[in-house]
Amino acid sequence: MQVEADERKSVDNYCKQHKIHEMVEELVEGLLRDRPETKPKEHFAHLLRMQILKEQSAGETTDFDIREASNCSEVPGRLLVQLFESTKKIMAEIVPKETINIILTETIRLLQADRVSIFVYDKRIDMLVLNASNLEQPIRVKPGQGIAGHTFKTHEVINIPDCYKDVRFDQNFDKQTGYVTRNLMTMPIVDFEGECMGVLQAINKKTGDYFSHVDEILLENLTEHVSIALRNAEVYRAAIVTSERATALLDMIQCLSQDLGVQSMILTVTTHASELVQADRCTVFILDEKKQQLWSVSTDSGKEIRIPKTAGIAGECATEGKLILIPDAYKDPRFNQEVDRKSGYRTVSIMAVPVLKRSSSVCGGSFQTLAVIQMINKTEFDGEVGKFDEEDVQVMETFATFVASKLEQSSMLSHETSAPGCASEAGKAFDLDTASSGFAKHDHKAYEASHRGMKIEESFEEGDEEEL
Repeated sequence: MQVEADERKSVDNYCKQHKIHEMVEELVEGLLRDRPETKPKEHFAHLLRMQILKEQSAGETTDFDIREASNCSEVPGRLLVQLFESTKKIMAEIVPKETINIILTETIRLLQADRVSIFVYDKRIDMLVLNASNLEQPIRVKPGQGIAGHTFKTHEVINIPDCYKDVRFDQNFDKQTGYVTRNLMTMPIVDFEGECMGVLQAINKKTGDYFSHVDEILLENLTEHVSIALRNAEVYRAAIVTSERATALLDMIQCLSQDLGVQSMILTVTTHASELVQADRCTVFILDEKKQQLWSVSTDSGKEIRIPKTAGIAGECATEGKLILIPDAYKDPRFNQEVDRKSGYRTVSIMAVPVLKRSSSVCGGSFQTLAVIQMINKTEFDGEVGKFDEEDVQVMETFATFVASKLEQSSMLSHETSAPGCASEAGKAFDLDTASSGFAKHDHKAYEASHRGMKIEESFEEGDEEEL
């Protein structure tokens, strides 16, 4: 059996040359010392990769590089595959709402969490918009509020293994809902410029008592791709808004180039103003200087709407010739909340834009208001109600200038006529109290209408004094 003896001798020499016995002892000692969550084979592979890295670095690799390589090496291969699949799905989506949904779904699957929340910072409203796997509609929270807000401000990773033993955890939510938050982990979403775009938060690990170091590594890598996906979705949203505004402007120019009647003019301006700034509702008032009233037509019923020239938000806009921007109607004393209480509609944001004669100069104290365009509730890309921003203001001021030029050129506001007894188109529309207009001599009663923020006066026949 000389062959077997020679083979055994060859194996012993190989083991001595490559120090196999010492390497096996180190691997076993490392396994017993660290007692990792990963399987022994995966941990052995990790230790071997780290030993090779140190040998190959020859002093050129820093401690930070070795630590980062060690972190990546600790992640089991199956989880790396899941991470790769999750990032592919997240990066493949560009529509904002769908991007959020995929991020939530993939984070739950990757971390085996019971719930996941993503807080996305919206610069326009200076708020964190919370989307969660257990919420049907997003909600808004202030930057710095709660654990997620702290992570957003400090860029600090927070991993709490037992929430009820941590003073930073607010137990009120659990008390209100009955849900028990055992553990959580929050990770800042930082873009390539170092700016925090939001926070990703995982709650209640399903397959363990807490989120491990491996979970932190996975979430850290995932958030890098999440930041890119959110940036792409933001660019896409801005492109869609710009395209819609350009289309609305072209349609508006085409429509207003025609010689429209007074009601058609009002309805045309109303429609295109809403499209330009994504307003849920819009009302256009023409100023009737003769009666010192603002006049319009209800888009819902086609009925005449009249308010005193100085009444409400639209009245202030008309008399002072200034643009009025209200981010929260219920915090503004000028807003009449009775409107919402009667109709069930919730008014949040308001923008009233004066349409001034082109020769007007508000700063100089001399101006002439032709009309007021009032918009209600800015509709965000995800369907939520936001507030009108500076970009909306710039677009509407340009729009109002164009509308002013059309009103000045139109026969609507021309009270001078070539034939005696002839009235302008607007004059005929304003004089709706004559018999020929179908209305008798009338008083006025106040009622609340869909455009919000003021008392509206509607024509009615004498004797009809019932309050709405």
